[in-house]
Amino acid sequence: MKIAWYLGFGWPSILVVVASGVAINTLSGNIVWLLYVPFIATAVNMTTRFKLFNRQPWRRLHAKTLMRYAPLAAQEFDASRQEKRDFDMRIPCRKLATALFPERPEQDIEAMLGPARKDYYRGLLDSCASVFVTGIAPVRHQAVLDGIRRDIDASELGPDVVAIQLIERQLGQRAAADYFQARLLGRVN
Repeated sequence: MKIAWYLGFGWPSILVVVASGVAINTLSGNIVWLLYVPFIATAVNMTTRFKLFNRQPWRRLHAKTLMRYAPLAAQEFDASRQEKRDFDMRIPCRKLATALFPERPEQDIEAMLGPARKDYYRGLLDSCASVFVTGIAPVRHQAVLDGIRRDIDASELGPDVVAIQLIERQLGQRAAADYFQARLLGRVN
């Protein structure tokens, strides 16, 4: 079971905290003080990730989407190496979209992965502009929105287009805009 998309952190973090905690309580000497470093650092990281995961519900859907995307991308990577061709981002994205949106016709999925992707992003920007300019001086709003439009025009296809539409379907347009803003600011990996 993958707990990372339930809690925001995975088994490695849990193992580090448990192993460090057990070692701290069973060992003696100066090594104990060194074991506090991974224990505290990992515990703080886990707490932060857990808070973010619960405060921003789109993070769960993003994680779930990328966990489904990873094996599809790996398959395409292996196939492209065997066939001696370039990696085609459309193939794993199409498989992901088909798996997450089985009710959508093939033409809609192809459009989502094509030019309609940028139109979708622009529409989200226009309808939720306040999300993207929060905390910015009103005189700079137009410049920020224009900069985002340039970023949209320069953007490349990736699994985020599928994730953002899943987030909008399950959590609403505001959550999709929050996710898109976080992607633009590099706060989502």
